Parts: sequence; C-alpha cells; structure tokens
Amino acid sequence: MKKLVIVLIMTLMMCGCADTTELGDRAIVQLAAIDHEDGEYTLNVLLFSAGGSSGELDVTKTNVIKVTGRGETLGEAVQSLSLIDGKDIYMSEAKLLVLGGGFEEADIPSVLTMLYRDMRCSLNMPVCCADTAEMLTDLEFTEGITAAEKPVSMIDNAYHLGISPKATLLDVLSAHEEGSPTLIPSFGETVNGSGMTKDKSGKTAELNGSRVISGGRLGSFADKSTTVGAMLLSGEADSIQLSLVTDGSELTCEAYDIKAELKNGRPQVSAHYRSRSGKALSQEQEKQAEEQLLAAVSAGKEFMLVI
Repeated sequence: MKKLVIVLIMTLMMCGCADTTELGDRAIVQLAAIDHEDGEYTLNVLLFSAGGSSGELDVTKTNVIKVTGRGETLGEAVQSLSLIDGKDIYMSEAKLLVLGGGFEEADIPSVLTMLYRDMRCSLNMPVCCADTAEMLTDLEFTEGITAAEKPVSMIDNAYHLGISPKATLLDVLSAHEEGSPTLIPSFGETVNGSGMTKDKSGKTAELNGSRVISGGRLGSFADKSTTVGAMLLSGEADSIQLSLVTDGSELTCEAYDIKAELKNGRPQVSAHYRSRSGKALSQEQEKQAEEQLLAAVSAGKEFMLVI
C-alpha cells in the first residue's frame, strides 16, 4: 500500500500545471457514470461548460447537460464525449463516480487508474454503484448547487449514521493492491413522492445497501441491514440509529460505543443506548435494540464469509 501511495503522490507532483487548456474550452464533469455491456463502455456524464468571453463558470442547473460517449475502451468513450460536446472533457472536478452494469466482469482497477492518470480525477472522489449507472444521470435532483451534490450528500450522511459505507478512488486502488475487498455504497431506483427530484411521478434514488469490490470486480450485494452488520464487524462503524416499537408507537434511538465481534463463530454485541432526547431506554427497549443489532451482525457475518 505504501508503495502505491508514494507512486501516486509522485505522479501528482510530476503532473504540475502542464495542462494549458483555457477554461472556456473545457467541459467540466460533475458526475461520471460508467456501464460496460457487450464489450463496450458507455460513459454518461453530467457537465457544465464555462460560458461567456470572461471565462466565468456558470454552475446553474439549467446549464447542466447529459452527454453520452461509447467505445471499446474507456479512452474511446471519453474521446467521443469531446467530439459530441466540442470541448475537452475535464474530470478533475468530478464529485462522484458511479459503476454500473457489466463490472461483474470488467476490471475496475484499470478503469480507476485510467481516470486518475489520464483524466486527473481526484483520488478523493467517492465511488458508488447502481444496477444501471446511467440512472443517477437521469434524475434531476432539486437539492444542491450542482447535479452531483445530492447523491454525494446522501453518501456522506449515511456514512455518518453508520448505515452505509463510503469509499474513494484511492481506497479501492489501495485495497486492491493489498488483495483486500472494498465495500462501496449502492443506489437503487425508488418512488417517494417527496419532491426530491423534478420527476412528476416522484421517481428518485435511494441507498439500498452496498456491494463488494473483490479481485477487481463487483461482487456480492448486501441489503441495508447486512451492510450495517458488515460495517460493525469490520470496525467501520460504531454507532447507528435504530427504530423501536414501544407501546404501539415508534421510537428512534441511537446505539453507540458498539462493539461487535465473533466468539467461537457466534456474533456478540455490546453497546450503549439513548433516545433522540438523550434519555436512557427502558430494559425492554434496550433488549429490543440489542436484538436488532445482533440480527444485523449475524447477517453481516454471513456476508463477510462469502467475500
């Protein structure tokens, strides 16, 4: 891992400011979504372009456009984007990368390496997945200044709550170098009718769990509960929110200082609990909360055995 990080840092230093392309000649990518089907890469991007003679950047959503490129290699797909838009594709400001269909077979590390070395994507760019990556480019979110801001904030908030992983380009590459798996967040399409997008039917996206990247490929899917259990067992999370039903009403509480482990192959959990108001839970409520944690950790254990 140290060797990989050193190489990446040296590459960054060598790149310097060699690119002299004017801002007005660039198409700035906000979100990149890649699918790989039938031996062809499909790259859908949401971008805005610098406008006006002043070269000032206009980030209003009305100027956001979706552009699609295709090619036998990812480089060819990027090149076709430039031909369509008429400007150089600039990806160093991309806020999110979505991996979609076909990456159960296509090599993910080679794609990420190309995006970093050739397209100068940030090593801190979050990586997620969806059954069809293009889905996140078709939803017009009503929140956020840029088109990618809402899904990125969804990932950040869910990670903060301990219910979904967060992985960057560097995380995936480093784990692959070490031969370790990486959990990445997964998006699914849903309808909630809350106006989160401009779609009249209420169609939007939600974090529906996670998938593992192992051996350079997309592997098993874990639902929300299983994802929580895997994160607790791996130490990636130590607090989560739980919903309890008591006296016919729903109570939201927090489990914190969670310690989850396997002893003789059996999951064990210890934690502290408090309600949203900060009050302690009753013994019955704590028992119910502990049962939820044990169920999640048990599911996480079974998932981790197959990755």
